Amino acid sequence: NLTLISRTKNKKIKNLHNIDLNNKKRIEAFVESQKTFFGIIFLVAMAHKKGRNKNFGSFKKKNFCTLKNLIRALEKFNKMPSKFIFSSTISVYGENINEKLYDEQFKNTPSSPYTVTKSDAEVFLLSKYPKKVWILRFAPVYSKIFRLNIYRRIKIFNLFFFKVGSGKKKLSLCNIKNIALTIESILENKVPASVYNLSDSVDYTYSDLLQYFKAKTFIFIPKIIFQIVYSIGNTFNIIFLKENSIKLLSDNIYPSIKLRKYVNIKHKLDIND
Repeated sequence: NLTLISRTKNKKIKNLHNIDLNNKKRIEAFVESQKTFFGIIFLVAMAHKKGRNKNFGSFKKKNFCTLKNLIRALEKFNKMPSKFIFSSTISVYGENINEKLYDEQFKNTPSSPYTVTKSDAEVFLLSKYPKKVWILRFAPVYSKIFRLNIYRRIKIFNLFFFKVGSGKKKLSLCNIKNIALTIESILENKVPASVYNLSDSVDYTYSDLLQYFKAKTFIFIPKIIFQIVYSIGNTFNIIFLKENSIKLLSDNIYPSIKLRKYVNIKHKLDIND
């Protein structure tokens, strides 16, 4: 009994409703037409680009207002489900060159339009329905067919492999199958409502990623280059330069230890495949 909402049309998908979540009348009509909701899995987001301050309104409309409109409609018709699963991001913690590990106790320090609006959505949900909400903060997601979040860390213009320094800095990633496992476990009442990092059970180095893709040749970039880039970004508060240089210069670990008490996070990027 899975019903889907999408802003795009696809007649091949069963039970798909074409609805713009910023159209309050359309979403209210949909909610009113449904008998009940057991749970909602909210995957709506404007992602992969963190945005500039001038783009804040666009990010707010897609990352926060869509959520608010849906919640208001559910409340209006008294159809708030017992489970609301919200897809967030580990980026809400912000990037700090002096930090290596970010667990759920780490304070949110978002800076870009993307992270600020995702953090605002988290606060909105937790303030209203703390016992009905599961916040899943995804580490960079990948699958067999979706490699963007890996390529952007080891490829230049998606053409040439590169490595910064020794390549031993560590990072967290999230296999998309682990997201499915977690959502299934929540729906089966195996996971209590809370905020969770969602990442693979192992950490990776940049050398691991290059080995996985069998990169025999790559461009070597001395660390000093990105240290200079970081200094420029930090001096002029250029978020893009700061965040991306921090990713390459320091460990960025987002452990899923809290979630693994309830879910067997078994899928990973296997460099031996």
